[in-house]
Amino acid sequence: MNYFSVLGWIFGLATGLKPVYMHLLPWDENKFLAKTYSAKRPTWIVPVAVAGLLLVAFTWYQHFTAGVDNSIILTVLFSLTAVKGIVLLFDYNRFQQAVAKMLSKDKGRHIVLIDIGTGIFGLSIILLTVFLY
Repeated sequence: MNYFSVLGWIFGLATGLKPVYMHLLPWDENKFLAKTYSAKRPTWIVPVAVAGLLLVAFTWYQHFTAGVDNSIILTVLFSLTAVKGIVLLFDYNRFQQAVAKMLSKDKGRHIVLIDIGTGIFGLSIILLTVFLY
């Protein structure tokens, strides 16, 4: 099994199941998000964001060196995660304010819509992985 197949399954399952583990399981996801993205940046965010950016860089390295057909598709899609990592590192306050605003408006309905979109994106990643790798 090549790197892109493993990445596609892990990335696809994590994002595809997000609506399930965030909204269908019986727990208060809004309270969790408010605590996770508190006004003061939690200490765990920097190492996790850096690790994510390193994984994106490694994915690009694999794309250029492994010679896997269609690897550019998953590489570009996975690179979209770098946007959140960069924002968490360099503009956390604006990100936190946006999350707090979404949580306070309409009982977090915008968060639900984002998670549904994320789930559809994840299912697309899984389908790409099945048919391309």
